[in-house]
Amino acid sequence: MNRSAYITVENPMSAVFRYLSISIMFMFVGFLFGKLFVPASMVYVANIFIGVLVVALLIFSLMSRKNVIPRSFSMNFVYLFTFVDGILMYPILTYYLYDLGTTLFINIVLGTCAIFAVLAFISYRKPAGHYIGLGSALLTGLVVLIGVSIVNIFIQGTVFNIAVSALGIVIFSAYILYDISLLKYDIECGGVTCKNDLSIHVLNLYLDFVNILLDLLRIISDLTD
Repeated sequence: MNRSAYITVENPMSAVFRYLSISIMFMFVGFLFGKLFVPASMVYVANIFIGVLVVALLIFSLMSRKNVIPRSFSMNFVYLFTFVDGILMYPILTYYLYDLGTTLFINIVLGTCAIFAVLAFISYRKPAGHYIGLGSALLTGLVVLIGVSIVNIFIQGTVFNIAVSALGIVIFSAYILYDISLLKYDIECGGVTCKNDLSIHVLNLYLDFVNILLDLLRIISDLTD
């Protein structure tokens, strides 16, 4: 394993946001890679895969919360995951880019960043572990969200689609509060001693960001149709 992974992290909170920014960058690099090499015909059938990808991301998020994924692993795996995720999301993001227009699409991305930043700041200002009590309720909500998202693949009603997306935004917004609170708690309890200890936190925060982004895109797309 990389020797640098064992070096004590001097400022874990700052490091998490740095690694998260790199992960999101890798996601957009994956998107550009898909744009160059994925056939354009896939864009026109992207709407078919929106629900499938959303459910896949929700299931992966559930796996990380249920400790199916190890709590410590190389940050390179996070970067690889986000790069591949960007490729997989290329048809969907392109669909929304054409449907909403470049300006509105960029504004939604910036809006997602603003929501994330505000909630992360709120959680950071609270004592360590302040929102950890939300864990059980959020896990239940995530399971329910997966269920209704699967149903939504077959129903595809506008009102139901908006309701499911709104529920997703609420759950993953709360997860931002929870994940930052848990990170702060782990740091203060001495649970973060190396770069690899931050990997699961970065992955979960990335999933929070991406799920909120996709839900916002779906809601705005449905409202503007």
